[in-house]
Amino acid sequence: MTPHPFLAVRWQDRYVIVSHASIVRIEACNDRVRIYTDRVYAHRETLTALCMRLPRETFVRVHRSHVVNVSAVRAARARSHGEYVLELRDGSTVATGRNFRADVEDSLGLAPTRAVA
Repeated sequence: MTPHPFLAVRWQDRYVIVSHASIVRIEACNDRVRIYTDRVYAHRETLTALCMRLPRETFVRVHRSHVVNVSAVRAARARSHGEYVLELRDGSTVATGRNFRADVEDSLGLAPTRAVA
């Protein structure tokens, strides 16, 4: 099944069509997610289930609780243990988890971090 270029997000008493390009990041919150665009939408779906419906070339899971739109990343600062702090186009920052390091580096074209001897 080919993913759609948008998400249908249940909001209040209707569905709102949100384009992938407008999504900056998605954050897990129990059995729901918060989808950050020009506004924040709360959607009832787990982050894992939602990730299955998102195109991998556009979105990358950077932490167990966060997914970011690759095109929304403005800068990445390396931290210790292979973690990064991503600065996004809306001014927010997201810390990555070390378990997602390879995916983050691959998606953003970053050189792998080296341990200091």
